[in-house]
Amino acid sequence: MATIQEVAKAAQVSVGSVSRYLNGHTLRPENMERIRIAIEKLNYTENLWAKGLKSNQSYSIGLLMNNMQSQFSSSVVATIEDVFEQEGYGTLLSGYRDDAEQIERKLDFLLSRGVDGLVVFGAEQSWPGIEKIERLDIPVISAITPLEYPNVDSILLNNRQSTAELVRRILAQGHQKIGFIAAPQIDYVAKERLRGIYDAFSQTDVVLDERYIVYGDYSRKSGYACMEELLQLEEITAVFVCNYNMSLGALEAIYQHEMKIGTDISFASYDYFEASDIFYPKLTVIKQPVAEFGTLVAQRILQRVKDRTTAAGQQFIIENDILWRDSISKR
Repeated sequence: MATIQEVAKAAQVSVGSVSRYLNGHTLRPENMERIRIAIEKLNYTENLWAKGLKSNQSYSIGLLMNNMQSQFSSSVVATIEDVFEQEGYGTLLSGYRDDAEQIERKLDFLLSRGVDGLVVFGAEQSWPGIEKIERLDIPVISAITPLEYPNVDSILLNNRQSTAELVRRILAQGHQKIGFIAAPQIDYVAKERLRGIYDAFSQTDVVLDERYIVYGDYSRKSGYACMEELLQLEEITAVFVCNYNMSLGALEAIYQHEMKIGTDISFASYDYFEASDIFYPKLTVIKQPVAEFGTLVAQRILQRVKDRTTAAGQQFIIENDILWRDSISKR
């Protein structure tokens, strides 16, 4: 394995110049080019373990996830890992699988590995043990949900606002009897999406009938059951589903009743999935900007890891996209 001294000799520069190059500093263009060529020729690989010992860093970031099997989570993690890899950082991933009781133990696991920073997905301020985050001396990002600690940045999506905007547009098409399939009101995101529904009706003369709001458990099976329940009520003309898996179940129920979307019933859902482009008519969905969200999370935690003077406790909100399609018809 080539050494940094051999790279410096081949590039005809000092070892210090090579070190500065590897750490992202700008050198004279001709020196940077010679170092780059020498690294490629000698197939030099930086010894991050040794570098970490010297700088007291592990060059790894901990990710504490809720449900790693969801489409959103897996896509965000893939984006984050790409950014980390480009910057020479590794990813240490751990999940708590909807069990808040595991949070403290999972935190201890990641911290015992000496991670330089931590990203926590979907944590709730009320969970037991979560207050431990406030006492950490490493940079922390709370993704999806806000944590109001002075050392924690929160990066969120505008769930409430985008839901309200979509529902207002459905109401503007003349629909008044709209069914809603909501998630359990035990987490921040589910509450924000339901609040968006109430916001939309509060800005119109249409009265929201509470009977038209039914609650699933995030599963496809519950979406199917909820849709069946809505179809038993006084005729609804549109339905909005607040979650991807539940929307699949709702669609299954609609098709089993041989109803035509956009004709017999209008349909919209939260979370974009590629099959929504294949349906005819194409489905109206709220699309979360996964790449933009993951990139901001990764860039922000790395910024704070590299520059400890960066102010913390800030909140960033990314706007969802609304893909308005023909699955919503005019009444």
